[in-house]
Amino acid sequence: MIRLRVDDQSLNTIRMALSPLWETMGSLALLGRYRGAAPSPYTSWARTVRQGMPPELAQELVDVIRRPDPPLLIRAAVQHVPDPSRTTLAAELKHVRESCADEPGADELVDRLQRYWDWAVAPYWNSIRSALEEEVLLRGRTLALEGPEAMLGELGGRVTWRRPQLTAPYHRDLTCDVTDSKLLLVPTVFSGGLRLFTTERQNTVAMSYQARATGFFHSLTGTDRRRESEDRLALLLGDGRAQVLRALEMPKTTTAVAESLGLAKSTVSQHLTVLTGAGVVWRQRLGGRVFYQLDRGGFALLEHLGH
Repeated sequence: MIRLRVDDQSLNTIRMALSPLWETMGSLALLGRYRGAAPSPYTSWARTVRQGMPPELAQELVDVIRRPDPPLLIRAAVQHVPDPSRTTLAAELKHVRESCADEPGADELVDRLQRYWDWAVAPYWNSIRSALEEEVLLRGRTLALEGPEAMLGELGGRVTWRRPQLTAPYHRDLTCDVTDSKLLLVPTVFSGGLRLFTTERQNTVAMSYQARATGFFHSLTGTDRRRESEDRLALLLGDGRAQVLRALEMPKTTTAVAESLGLAKSTVSQHLTVLTGAGVVWRQRLGGRVFYQLDRGGFALLEHLGH
């Protein structure tokens, strides 16, 4: 368990960042932890990635990350502090490579991480990144409108906030005072593989947490193979409502749904009213805007009737 005691000044410096490198390390840890079938919602992704993965990637990365004393570069990648100015894997790997310039084999290991990314994460990254950007938008609105404590209290994923302490599962017992520091939160969908936590000399404390997108990871990484005649969800709900339901895998406003689907706002509003009344979608007001997202019933419909 990790316990972060956060003072008032640090509480007011909370910011968020995305990290392709932390997603990469989390996914590697997931493959390393589960030699057989990975748990839901990563089962299909892990099976697809393992099929035909180049042997050297499995041996030099997946097997290596299981070791209690992985190479310095692997440790540096895990301890890397994400930065909003480094938004691509290439930029993050360059930063890590420079910090391990004297480490033997650093260039080869960086190249393997890039190849692993191309194989295992890049094909899904556009969907994952879009979901994470929606996550940051939603958390940012809560932060701006209700304050940092309200935002921390809603993180979920077994992360709890009881002033002045932020508590989260961790692979070892650790208590850390976040005093006069910047607190950086990094949403990841591969949180099931590894919780990442690190600090740097510039008084920045960074911690990953489970993004809401993790709950429907199969939707983000799955390949849509259905034909219109096989769309069971549309047969049940009608094509329009099925489209709206699928569009709500991350919270959206009525306008955002309408723009993404090319439908009239009034049509989307009617569909949302029916879906909300049926208990498969719920609404949340943030300031002057209303966001809609799937409830458990909506996720169940997508899971059982196809994505």
